[in-house]
Amino acid sequence: MSMYFVGIDISKYKHDCCILSAANQKVVTKFVILNNKDGFNKLLAALQSLSNQEDIRIGFEATSHYALNLELFLEKAHHSFMEVNPVLISKHKMSTSLRRTKTDTVDCEHIARWLMTVEYKPHPKGFYHAYSLKSLTRLRDRL
Repeated sequence: MSMYFVGIDISKYKHDCCILSAANQKVVTKFVILNNKDGFNKLLAALQSLSNQEDIRIGFEATSHYALNLELFLEKAHHSFMEVNPVLISKHKMSTSLRRTKTDTVDCEHIARWLMTVEYKPHPKGFYHAYSLKSLTRLRDRL
C-alpha cells in the first residue's frame, strides 16, 4: 500500500497542487486549480486517479478565508485535510534548502514534504456547522 501526500498552496483565485508518494516521488505533475467548483473537481479527479484512496494526506497553509471553499468541498467529498501554520512550512523550507525561492509551485511541494515529517492531524469534521452559526449570529447582530 502506498501513501500519498498532497500539498496545496492557497491563494485568492487559484491553488497550486503537488502530489508526492511516500518515496518522495512526484505522482502527478504539479498542477493549478481555480478556486471554484470546476477547479475542485479537477483536484478530485487527480485524487481519484491514485491507487489507494484511504492513505491520502492533504495539507495546506492556513490562509484565512481563501481556503474555505476548498475545505467545504473536501469535507463534502469525504477527504480529510490538515491546515498548517505558514511559519512551520517556512521554517521547514529553510531547514531543507539554502535557496530562498518563494513561488507557489515550490511552496506546494514543500507543504507535501512537510506532511511526510509530522503526525497527520486532520481538521475536525463538522467545524463548518460552527462557522455557519457564527455567520448567522453576525448577520442577526447587524440587523
